[in-house]
Amino acid sequence: MALCVRRLVLAATLAAAVALLLCTSSAPVVRAAGTADFTAAQRTNTLKVLQAFGSAIPVLGEKWTGDDFCSWELVKCGSSGVNVSFHLSLAAGTRPEMPVGVDYTTVMMKVLDVSQMGLGLSGTLPEMPVGVDYKHVMIRSLQCYVMGELVGTLPASWSRLQGLNSLSFWSCGVSGTLPASWSSMKSLSSLWMQYCPSVTGTLPPEWASMPRLEMLRLRHLPLRSRLPPEWGSMRSLTILNLEGTQVYGSLPPRWSGMSNVWLLELQNCDLSGSLPPEWAAMPKLLRVDLNGNQFCGCVPDSWAQKVSLLVNIEDEHKGRDCRLGSDCRTTAAPQTTTTTTVKPPTTTTTTTRPPTTTTTTTKPPITEPPTAPPTTELPTTTTASPTVTPTPAPETECEVDGCEVCEGDSAARCARCGADYFLTDERTCLVYCDGGVAAVSSGAAAAAAVCMVVLLSVGLAT
Repeated sequence: MALCVRRLVLAATLAAAVALLLCTSSAPVVRAAGTADFTAAQRTNTLKVLQAFGSAIPVLGEKWTGDDFCSWELVKCGSSGVNVSFHLSLAAGTRPEMPVGVDYTTVMMKVLDVSQMGLGLSGTLPEMPVGVDYKHVMIRSLQCYVMGELVGTLPASWSRLQGLNSLSFWSCGVSGTLPASWSSMKSLSSLWMQYCPSVTGTLPPEWASMPRLEMLRLRHLPLRSRLPPEWGSMRSLTILNLEGTQVYGSLPPRWSGMSNVWLLELQNCDLSGSLPPEWAAMPKLLRVDLNGNQFCGCVPDSWAQKVSLLVNIEDEHKGRDCRLGSDCRTTAAPQTTTTTTVKPPTTTTTTTRPPTTTTTTTKPPITEPPTAPPTTELPTTTTASPTVTPTPAPETECEVDGCEVCEGDSAARCARCGADYFLTDERTCLVYCDGGVAAVSSGAAAAAAVCMVVLLSVGLAT
């Protein structure tokens, strides 16, 4: 058990400083008279942990001498714990080794402020170990400001920090997606992340279950996501800021269930569609920022009737002279490009040699009955590969297998291929078969053999 608790502080309490996070507490710290305000166990175990920091960070080792840690520079003792503020812009150090034989439940370190160490700090975000009772962890806030050397993915295991109130990342080198498991942080009231260009992915719908989350700011992150309708059940949320992200789609009407939100900042995103009249049901909503999106239509009358509501959006969406009232088209499924996936280039229509062959083409695009004369082909229906209509030279005998008309007077370059073939950029003909395309080498028999190989390889691959 002692080992588990020791690992806990390494990964949680000290990881906040050594893994280069700023740990702060929202509670004010009252100045204590000195170490005498703590019990003997608290004094002994807190001293050992602070000495571990002094050994790992040379500047601290020079300053921190003696046993009275409350008199040390950068250390403030209060009735609720010990605050350590590393205001050393040039300080650098390594991860301290945690001393053995320490009762970490009596370590009084509550605040570890490394915000001023800036780029002098580096490292990765630590995972939180399993098998530890995190109710005894004193950390209330983890914050990282302007630490480009702080790297690593956002740890899903931080969801075990049940007492965490505030979590912030600002201009850090962290990466990965927003962990859905953070929804287990039942005490979290503020989550702020901005200017972290390697944080990607989507907005987790699971975060709707955070019962105390009041402020959620995810600004200028390359998130590509729809707005989760589930977030409408965030009853404690007061401020939501997604400015400068790549969220897209329409505004969810279900967000009208945010009964305490007063500020929604959704400017400079990729949102579209009409503005939901249901949002007027948010009883405390005072401001909505929607500039820099692709909305259509006008601000709903139900919004305009809320005298206290300020809506920041382009002028064409507001007022009696709104010009876009009838401009909202139903947003079809995003870019359902109807790709005609019949053998891509071969929409080759009846392609027979004019003098003789009656083409019985089995290709789907050909709707003419087999007996139709070859001369009935209209020029407008010809969609042969590259839109080139070369001057045919029927008198030239082609050496290209599958070719009907050679290019100019060249016998080695084809201008038009026969049925079941398509023209390549190299002016050769390829033949289609179910499951693949094969180049013609020496006649139709060879092409059929190659097609069989392609079919077999496709079958083996699947």
